[in-house]
Amino acid sequence: MLVIDDMQFLQGKMIQHEFCHLLNTLLDSAKQVVVAADRAPWELESLDPRVRSRLTGGVSLEVEAPDYTMRLEMLKRRLSMAQQEDPSIDIPTSVLEHVADKVTASGRELEGAFNQLLFRRSFEPNLSIERVDELLVHLVGTGEPRRVRIEDIQRVVARHYCVTRQELVSNRRTRVIVKPRQIAMFLAKTMTPRSFPEIGRRFGGRDHTTVLHAVRKIEDLLDKDQKLSQEVELLKRLINE
Repeated sequence: MLVIDDMQFLQGKMIQHEFCHLLNTLLDSAKQVVVAADRAPWELESLDPRVRSRLTGGVSLEVEAPDYTMRLEMLKRRLSMAQQEDPSIDIPTSVLEHVADKVTASGRELEGAFNQLLFRRSFEPNLSIERVDELLVHLVGTGEPRRVRIEDIQRVVARHYCVTRQELVSNRRTRVIVKPRQIAMFLAKTMTPRSFPEIGRRFGGRDHTTVLHAVRKIEDLLDKDQKLSQEVELLKRLINE
């Protein structure tokens, strides 16, 4: 099995050519290839089209950030592992619950938070919740609004309209796909700083005029359709959560 992380960083014509050859050899030999990246295969614009096409032909799964229950379980397991090496280690459940509630970005930040607690505990055995907040302020954030990504918008819109993200960026033009796609494009333009051309690329390589048409159409409909206006406001709240 070949496993590669951070596929989006694979750069260079020669390297991609060799990777494409390796990929074909492995897949033709019925071997398994697992690739992880920060976006879907069809959105990896820096990759050679042959590599992107081969990756798109596989099974694509979105790994979302862990929810509260999973974050707490991760911290408990990490504590259990630390206690196997040093049984005297003890971090109150209330502290773990607080960290799981506050550190929400990713598993890496959660691991960093736990390591910080473990280190501090050696000379501050009785950490209060207030002290924990002071120590982890760089991981918790400053209360600024979360930066919205186009991928977030696509995921929420797709889920709301019972379609897939891949369908949103596909060439399908059925009504059940076109409407959610146009709404997602509208939200991408109004909720992110991305340009029309960049939004078009994130929606299957569409021309910027297609995005412009979608934005203007949704803007026009919002003035006339109260139900659609309510749907869009709901989607904005879901995206910002």
